[in-house]
Amino acid sequence: MYVPRIITFICDKIKLFYEANILKHHNFKGCWQVCHSFSIVNIPAVMEKRVCMVNWFKPDPGWIKLNTDGSYNGKVAGCGDILRNHLGQMIKAFAGPVTGNSAFIAELNGIIYGISICIKLGYNRIWIEIDAMLLLHYINNNSLFNAENYYLIRHLKQDLSNINYKISHIYREGNICADIYFG
Repeated sequence: MYVPRIITFICDKIKLFYEANILKHHNFKGCWQVCHSFSIVNIPAVMEKRVCMVNWFKPDPGWIKLNTDGSYNGKVAGCGDILRNHLGQMIKAFAGPVTGNSAFIAELNGIIYGISICIKLGYNRIWIEIDAMLLLHYINNNSLFNAENYYLIRHLKQDLSNINYKISHIYREGNICADIYFG
């Protein structure tokens, strides 16, 4: 095996998880110098707390908004979705169990179910908001992902190819309605 290549691959994956907010500053406690020497993350010795205003915005007329969330507690996975029109009025909301063994797969299933319902209801201009940065990264980029998620992501991308959509990240606090359903 080519050790430097493996180390680079692992460092790149750690960076991806950090950028997607799956790994946080506190996960690197005690190993900041190692992270810095491998250029994994640049974590200051003293971290400042950042405060930002989180808002939910209505979609443009002619568009609907799909807010989706998923969760996994170690035994059961579930997802919840809310569809709203350009006035912010709820069109449909649902929540339920999904198959899967991670929060990522629950989030992914939530988007797939939400898009499926939008298509069945005849909507094809959909603004999707999610709080899962890693999932957003996989959807927006043609990056490699593991085999466990390959078919679900391919299914989602096929559904997305049939509609006009935009997808964006929203902090969990701004996605509170979907989060309450199954966050």
